[in-house]
Amino acid sequence: MEVFKSYKKRAEERYKSYGLYPRPIKSQEVESFFKMLIAGENLEENIEFLGEKFVFGELLVKLIKNEVLRGTFPETYKKAEYLYKIISENIKNSFINKEDALITLFNMKGGAATPIMIKLIEEKIESDRVVEELKKVVLVNKEDFDKLAKLSKNSSEIANLIKAWAEKEFSKTWNLKSEYLGVGIKVGDFISTDHLSPGKRANSRTDKPLHATYIMDGRPDEADFMERLNKLKEKSKSIYIVGGEGFGEGSSRKSATYTVLQVIGENIEGEPENKTGGVVIAKTMAPIFRNSLVSSAILPILCNTDGINEEDSIKVDVENSKLIINNEKEIEFEKIEDLDLEKIKAGGVNNYTAGKELQAWASDYCIENNIDFDNSKMPEKLKDSDEKVAMNLAEKLVAYNRIDGKTTVKAGETATVKVRGVYSQDTTGPMTMEEYQSMAGGMTFGADFVVQSLCHTCEAPSSEERDRHKFLVGFVDDRGGVGLRPGEGIIHTIGNRFVTPTDIIVGGDSHTRSPRGISFPGASDIVASCMKYGKMELIMDKVVKVEFYGELQAGMTARDMVSMLVMEAEKQGYGKGVYTGKIIEMYGIEKLTSEEKYILTNAVAERSASAGLIQADENTIKELEKDLEYLKNRPDANISESVKKASKSIEEFLENPIFLRADENAEYDAVIKINLNNYKEPIVAVPHHPDNVAFLSEVAGTEVDEVYIGSCVGGEYESISSAARILDGNKIKRGINFVVSPAAEDITERLADNKDLDKIINAGGVVIMPTCGLCMGNKRRIGSNSTAITTTTRNYQGRLGPANSGAYLGSSLVAACCAILGKFPTLEEYMEFLNK
Repeated sequence: MEVFKSYKKRAEERYKSYGLYPRPIKSQEVESFFKMLIAGENLEENIEFLGEKFVFGELLVKLIKNEVLRGTFPETYKKAEYLYKIISENIKNSFINKEDALITLFNMKGGAATPIMIKLIEEKIESDRVVEELKKVVLVNKEDFDKLAKLSKNSSEIANLIKAWAEKEFSKTWNLKSEYLGVGIKVGDFISTDHLSPGKRANSRTDKPLHATYIMDGRPDEADFMERLNKLKEKSKSIYIVGGEGFGEGSSRKSATYTVLQVIGENIEGEPENKTGGVVIAKTMAPIFRNSLVSSAILPILCNTDGINEEDSIKVDVENSKLIINNEKEIEFEKIEDLDLEKIKAGGVNNYTAGKELQAWASDYCIENNIDFDNSKMPEKLKDSDEKVAMNLAEKLVAYNRIDGKTTVKAGETATVKVRGVYSQDTTGPMTMEEYQSMAGGMTFGADFVVQSLCHTCEAPSSEERDRHKFLVGFVDDRGGVGLRPGEGIIHTIGNRFVTPTDIIVGGDSHTRSPRGISFPGASDIVASCMKYGKMELIMDKVVKVEFYGELQAGMTARDMVSMLVMEAEKQGYGKGVYTGKIIEMYGIEKLTSEEKYILTNAVAERSASAGLIQADENTIKELEKDLEYLKNRPDANISESVKKASKSIEEFLENPIFLRADENAEYDAVIKINLNNYKEPIVAVPHHPDNVAFLSEVAGTEVDEVYIGSCVGGEYESISSAARILDGNKIKRGINFVVSPAAEDITERLADNKDLDKIINAGGVVIMPTCGLCMGNKRRIGSNSTAITTTTRNYQGRLGPANSGAYLGSSLVAACCAILGKFPTLEEYMEFLNK
């Protein structure tokens, strides 16, 4: 009873503080509640819970049925275990019985329930019913499937079950509405994922209902969003969000999609805190966010939204790709890809991917055992065309990793590819591990390597965060991955050392942009799926070719080349949006170091590109040799399966290097040529967008009070060492908060060995542990009305500080000059610092 009292106390405190219902019940509570139900004592007593009156036994049953997560969570296994006990021992009283327990087990929809259902079949307990229910289930692990396949040798019923899976019988209920009808709530341009899921509230991300209450924090013009939304909900059950340009740009955090679901989605019976469905309409949408919406079964609509007003009635005709506004005006929208519609029909990527895997296992079983089955719902068998297909570098790399029967790919084509590695970080990691368990992930990762960092919260200002660190590292280590230590390094800085030039990588951070191979950022459910299966389906994006030529001028850096992407797209008539949703291939940068190349591939995130890549060459061999040495000297080199597989992969590449090249007649959506000789002064991004770029001379004299050198693109060795050379012999201006954070522990050691840290500290700077720090704005912030210059990646309003503050983005060299002067230097001052 003490466990229930503790649960009830927490539930009432939460309801009183936030008006929210309690969190899902955990393993200890599940066990305690079942024990009380089975014991049958005091169950008839009346009890008040959150303002309602219940019979105690009925309340316990309700909590067990509806407040336990589905999947393979510890509490889910505990629930299945006790349901089996009730069923197998035929335990019954006024509140529990075998029949109710069976139905509750079936409603768990697989996951932890699947092995229990198999056990019931083995013991011939309601086996016919169990088999029929399993036909509807997709959350089946390979070990469970293999066990059923073995049992089928002596059971025609089980053989028929597997045949039903091969025929995709589970998809009978996967339907898409022919029309969606709702009312619009209108929001402004450039609603970023930071506005949907504020970084400074990252601690609450896995608490989806609570986190959603912070929507539009840092966006003063949308401060009344929830008030308007609640008024609209009085008129209609279905509210559609209508945005403008750049909706969902920024970080890849799944919590932004969770927030959208919480405010416009529908409850899912038996799944606490989870919702489904909804419609988001915008002029343009960041591709990562759009994919995240699809993976959660939300319709993403891209069209001109100028003619849609708040409170307008909106009918979505999916089949004909048009909106009908107020039953009068029609607006055409971009056709939604068939693959995306299939995911939405399935209820999201978890069901879709699990169903596809299950069908593949089942069809192989039927073929091997000469069982006839209707294969009309099997994926089409793919084969190469007889004609030679000209491919660009991105297409070559994706085609190289195809595992669906083809060896070529073109833009717009769907391909199933091997994903060799997966990155996870600590603010999206908890969501990723929840998604992994929700899709019934097992104890071995399917990807060759998984790297989990603690870079966003490594300083752990709360015990809760330190506990989260231990959970993430333990979860990943137990399944063969690599759990990094606090301060060991930023996820991309360390993860990129595991990658070969022919790899496809997926990561739970929008800056998953390795300079080797090709890497795609994704939301937590997509990342979890890649962890589980080691593969994914993708639609090949169009490619933009960027050719740098000439020489990088004195005082110019790779960070300035990032801003050239924006300037030249505008200058050459393409506009900034030319990169949106496309892959950027970059050429003419052979002389850059691997760190500088990463600065460039990383920067495609702020262009809303899906990926960026650079062709490998002989210089890459030296980088790989260095990274192989790093891997072999890791303390877990002989323990971690991920480290062992990564080392082996690099060794194999070094033995037989493969340098993929674009075909001469390859197609590109656009070609942008950038003459480095034309750029003779640094470029910075001014508040409040990375695309708001200006030359140094345009901002010279602007005072600053915060300077930060760090992050994955400002914390690498050369950036900090170059800044240290400027700082040497100078002092930071009084009143300036100057902080430096190297991107990895070994970078810190190298800077210390070269006395660069001494130069920074002697100048008055503060050097902190390797961390993302200010970049996300969750563990380090700038002050009210502050002006910052930072080497981080984004400067959206409210991201790094209060809405009344502002941040400039630039190179470490510009940042160091600002720290000394307390303002942006003139070009002459800047060059003087460099040439001293």
